Amino acid sequence: AFGYFSCCKHASLARKVVSSAQATRFGYTIRMSKHFFQAANEKLIAMSVLCVFSAALTGCVTQARTMSSLPCAAEIHANVTTAVTKLTAQAAADPSNNDTQLCLAYAFIAQKKFPAAIEATSRVLAVDKVNPLALRMRAFARYRLGVYQMAIDDASASLKFETSGEAYEIMGKCRLHMGDSAGAAEDFRIWANLDKSIEARCWMGSAQWTGGDQAGALKTWETAEIVAPKDPEPFIWKAGFLFRADDKSGALEAAKRAVELAPDSPQALGTLARVQSWSGDAKGAAETVARLAKTNPKAAAKLTEKLKTSVPAVKGA
Repeated sequence: AFGYFSCCKHASLARKVVSSAQATRFGYTIRMSKHFFQAANEKLIAMSVLCVFSAALTGCVTQARTMSSLPCAAEIHANVTTAVTKLTAQAAADPSNNDTQLCLAYAFIAQKKFPAAIEATSRVLAVDKVNPLALRMRAFARYRLGVYQMAIDDASASLKFETSGEAYEIMGKCRLHMGDSAGAAEDFRIWANLDKSIEARCWMGSAQWTGGDQAGALKTWETAEIVAPKDPEPFIWKAGFLFRADDKSGALEAAKRAVELAPDSPQALGTLARVQSWSGDAKGAAETVARLAKTNPKAAAKLTEKLKTSVPAVKGA
């Protein structure tokens, strides 16, 4: 993520849509649709111009630094292995160059080499303790390593210097893993309000459901459906949770709606195939996998393997 701009307390924040990373939650795959590796789009650039103009008039905080604004971003997107080799040499030649260290951390995150990313960001923070981007990058890496409390500490520290939906996102996911569903739901609520994020609403619903508030979760997902009627993501999340509550018909309805909204989406089709398979409809699941194979043979092959072993625990089982 790390794509937002802030002006005073009336921050204008925009989230970055980045990699095609996948997150497995409660036995089914959900797209992490707003995370890390893609350069800023035209809308985001326009927002930054507006924010800087507003800052000039009001004396507010100017554009916040983002991952995608790093000078190495395009190079890392193009070939991360080559970029790591080059950046490692540059960092060795000039260890005090914070931009190089941040670029190196960015590249390591892209490679999922999170310990190395932590080392790089820590080198930045050793000389610049108030660098919010370095703090958020290290928080993300620690979250991915399962060092949840340290990730929360870093994300929280970054908020002292910049308001950021990503910081609340990281804290919420850490708290959810730590069993603090209520705290996670609150973090996700703030993230959703800051970034107007449908993904944030989906995570908020998952935290509510996990904490025992199924009615609240359904209301949160339904609100997301109203706010973004063409986004399949709320239906994808809802389908998995409904099935685990033994509401097979509700899960199937949600999964089918996701496919209606995104007919070629591996995530939507994968969700439908899982619900069909879990419900005993092997023929329907096979047809859905075949449909996916027409546009994404690789994803279809992976889904076929997962369906052989992916069996959820339903309520009361």
